[in-house]
Amino acid sequence: MQRLLFVLSTLPLLFSCNNDLNVNDQWSDITVVFGLLDVTADTNWVRIHRAWLGEEEIRLGAESVDSLYYSQTLNVSLEELNANGEVSRSLPLEYDDQSRQMNDGYFTTDGYHLYRTTETLIADRTYRLRIDKNNGNPVVYSETVLLDDDLNIVRPTLVQLIALEENQTYSVEFDSQEGSKVFQTFMKLKYKEHPVGFPNQLTYHSATVRLPVKDVNNTNGGVRVIVGWSTESFLEGIRQAVPLDPNARRYVTGIDFEVLAGNEDLHTYINVNQPATGIVSERPDFSNIEGGYGLFASRALNGRYDKQFNESGLLTLVLNDLTCDRNFVRITTSDTCICNAGNLDCQ
Repeated sequence: MQRLLFVLSTLPLLFSCNNDLNVNDQWSDITVVFGLLDVTADTNWVRIHRAWLGEEEIRLGAESVDSLYYSQTLNVSLEELNANGEVSRSLPLEYDDQSRQMNDGYFTTDGYHLYRTTETLIADRTYRLRIDKNNGNPVVYSETVLLDDDLNIVRPTLVQLIALEENQTYSVEFDSQEGSKVFQTFMKLKYKEHPVGFPNQLTYHSATVRLPVKDVNNTNGGVRVIVGWSTESFLEGIRQAVPLDPNARRYVTGIDFEVLAGNEDLHTYINVNQPATGIVSERPDFSNIEGGYGLFASRALNGRYDKQFNESGLLTLVLNDLTCDRNFVRITTSDTCICNAGNLDCQ
């Protein structure tokens, strides 16, 4: 029996997978696809690579460009369908082997490439991905309805200042939009920093804290979703995301609350690829790619941006034991203060 082995690249915000499939057939050209269309993105990407067959160890295939990637340029397009299911627009996807680079690791990075489009996509339209490998094999395709970005953020409100009271729980609240099923919420602290003594050498950064993934029971929209967070969990996340640098002075410029919504196919894919627990380790496979394997789905991003801490919230960020050594600065009318052993050290 031969073993079919493949790796599917995924979004780090939402899921990862690692699958082995046993097959009894001879070699065949199996296309692996991963794409998440996003109405809020200026560029939409689709990754297309191949599976490989062989009785040798996986390392040999993982280091072979021919095993992972198609040597020829594929004919890839998005077809935009109208309400009658007819093609109203065809968008060729551009071959791109420069814009995105993989980190060095187990699989070879030679020959890695993606397909992309910078065309504006329209919410609520159906898009069909078509992949013609130009080798006589059937066309690979899949369809998804593009999610709108009209998810309604309820909390924090537009005018709300963000508090960080110790041992206090807060929440991000929003109403789902039609077609959405699964949600990942982010808190993104934005800050600028400079080395001590060089205030003109400013650089700008952000630190992201991921909150638990949530889902809803239906995709009709209007479902209230509440994602809780505590002061301590947020500060621990900031501690992990902001590097230790005694020579840095850091100034908070704002905090963003973002919600990334995914459609039902993405929700199913995430659930199927959760780590196995219990006695039964076998899990069903899920793919919505006709003529291939993988995922073609939709997501959309919305949020509350450039929120500010209230005075006590900023003071907690500066003085808390979890973030004291990250050297966030509190500015008063006359002093610039950082944390020193839990106390304000002002100059």
